[in-house]
Amino acid sequence: MTTTTTPSPRPRPVGPLSQPEVVAGIVNDGSAALVAQTAVRLARELAGRVRFVQVLPEGLDDHERADAEAATFRTALQALHGRPRVQATFEAPIGDPRVLLVERSRLAMALVIGPDMPGPGAKHDVAAYCQAHSGCRVVVVAAS
Repeated sequence: MTTTTTPSPRPRPVGPLSQPEVVAGIVNDGSAALVAQTAVRLARELAGRVRFVQVLPEGLDDHERADAEAATFRTALQALHGRPRVQATFEAPIGDPRVLLVERSRLAMALVIGPDMPGPGAKHDVAAYCQAHSGCRVVVVAAS
């Protein structure tokens, strides 16, 4: 596994009643399991929680959306298995993964995502965009 990290530009204040949050950006690029496992491990280290965000493309019918959400939920549950337990939430917004992942990680301690895919275009530069625009630490994981 190869991991690259961009440093957090500033410490995140955490109130007495809040837990640090790690956002797991799940994009259907083959790295979902590794992203989920890394995010859960980091949340455990921070004594925090995980927000799984699977960004879906526009144009999916209800059946396709349900299938995509079920696959992500299954992957997240596998990563969450074990002790100590980690609180988690799940979201499946539709839109541009670059913008949505930066937005969802605005108050997070870290954003964990898979590597960019080769080629030009929005679907191929998610990691680079997040590293350039996120206000938190960005962890890019890839199988080595």
